[in-house]
Amino acid sequence: MANAKTLIIEQIEQTVAPVLRENAAELIDLQYVHEHGQWVLRFFLDKEGGIKLDDCATLSDHLGRILDATDLIKQSYSLEVSSPGINRPLKKEADFVKFIGERAEISMFAPINGRRNFKGILKAFNAGVVSIEEAPEQIFALPLADIAKARLDPEITF
Repeated sequence: MANAKTLIIEQIEQTVAPVLRENAAELIDLQYVHEHGQWVLRFFLDKEGGIKLDDCATLSDHLGRILDATDLIKQSYSLEVSSPGINRPLKKEADFVKFIGERAEISMFAPINGRRNFKGILKAFNAGVVSIEEAPEQIFALPLADIAKARLDPEITF
């Protein structure tokens, strides 16, 4: 099932790419999951200056029409369109480059130096390797291919 889901997600990404470009929206993440007895297709989108509720509603309409017309998903599903939130996932090279200097949380598929989880400031991205500083002079080099999950971890003060 995972391979079929991956293929569907890739086909959906290709199908909706023109609509996202026309609306100056960036696809941050796309999930196709079975939750609480139903299928959910979840788009996480962003725009320069941030995505607004009206943007999400408009894009939901456009995306829904295209997906219905192409009939890529055979079973019924719920469509959700939202912002990636403040704990935005980091998946692509461009994500890591864009957020150099920001706090992030990174989990690895396999341990590096006996650890799988790293939390700190993104310092650099070179040749497929993310550098994260957990403390002054304590920088870890993490290969992008070995990262299971990464997301921003902004410091929130009240």
